[in-house]
Amino acid sequence: MQSEKLARAYLDAVAKKDLERVASLVTADVRFVGPANTMDGARDLIAAFRRIGAVHVRSDIQRVFTDGDEVCVIYDFVTDTAGALPCVEWLHVEAGKIRSIHLYYDQVPWTKLREEIGRRMQATGTA
Repeated sequence: MQSEKLARAYLDAVAKKDLERVASLVTADVRFVGPANTMDGARDLIAAFRRIGAVHVRSDIQRVFTDGDEVCVIYDFVTDTAGALPCVEWLHVEAGKIRSIHLYYDQVPWTKLREEIGRRMQATGTA
């Protein structure tokens, strides 16, 4: 799968909460680095997507830039709580799977979002 197609499939799977599909698109030891945390491994990444799925409505891709095995995706992370939050993901692809993800965003709007995720997770007993 070419890098851009893989990046789009990954963001689509995250938005659709198809976590099995996400797991199939990343390496088992995928590295995620974001403003709020760093994770190593698909298991932790999937758990994070499960939590954020409580407020995630969709991802509206604005632009995709590809340079070989590197992909940069600019998109709006649309929530039912804080609206559309601009994000940038820089993905590195190896052997047809996403090997690393660097996420960039302004943390200020995410404060309300994190509080709401915590509240919803607590309400469902999955915190």
